[in-house]
Amino acid sequence: MSETEGCSDHPPNNVLISELTKEYGRVHSLNLTHLKNELLKIELDVRGSKEVLKRRLKEHLRQQHLALYPHVSIWQRENQHTHYAVIDFEATCDQSAPEVDFMHEIIEVPVILISAKDMKVVEEFHEYVKPGMVPVLSPFCKKLTGIGQATINKSRPFTEVWSDLEQWLKSQNIENLCWVTDGPWDFKKFLAKECRYNNLSFPRSCVQYCNIRRKFCNFYGVKRVNLSEMLRNLGMEFEGRMHSGICDSRNIANVVCTMLQDGAVLTHNEVVDVDEAMLA
Repeated sequence: MSETEGCSDHPPNNVLISELTKEYGRVHSLNLTHLKNELLKIELDVRGSKEVLKRRLKEHLRQQHLALYPHVSIWQRENQHTHYAVIDFEATCDQSAPEVDFMHEIIEVPVILISAKDMKVVEEFHEYVKPGMVPVLSPFCKKLTGIGQATINKSRPFTEVWSDLEQWLKSQNIENLCWVTDGPWDFKKFLAKECRYNNLSFPRSCVQYCNIRRKFCNFYGVKRVNLSEMLRNLGMEFEGRMHSGICDSRNIANVVCTMLQDGAVLTHNEVVDVDEAMLA
């Protein structure tokens, strides 16, 4: 949404637009040191790139000015979701096999549940999965994910793990859940394939989801990024082991929480193309 989209001709709106335009122009002219000084004065996080700090300060100013005009509707977009569920599957892989033809099977299901109100992690779900078609992991897969064959051998099939996840989510008293992924692959590729392999209906709740990479770029005005680059832009470092599903998910959750704290409105921005007859 542009800075003037959805505005009426009501005078308070025009005054607010004028005030914020001046404030935003001033923020754009600040150098990194001055940005940090202003954020410190209002006790906000000073970690992150210049683009991130500008967005953080602008959002604070927006909220500050909106408080002076309680009846003005401009930009009053609320996060409609009560919770966010970050998921980052790990799947079977083999460096020597053609990627386009490889039958990826999910071997790790990690979910980090975030409260939209508190903007922090509240629960975690984590299980490994024993693949049904090719239960022996390739050396490349074990090295990449850090998942050993012994772990896979004692794990349960995807159908049982996913059923447990759904029951776990039901137990959390969630009013409105939004799934969050780092890119389109988790649902469009891995989950879609897994449902076909197991003759399962695709979960209706996963048809729409939030691709956090796209949201991050749009919100902070940066170019295409991966997880490490998102963290670096926010002044953070990756915690744990890369390509571990649970570690990746926790780091993605850190990005989500920071974006919520910075005023980002996180909603669905991608859809899985699934026939209605195939939905659960």
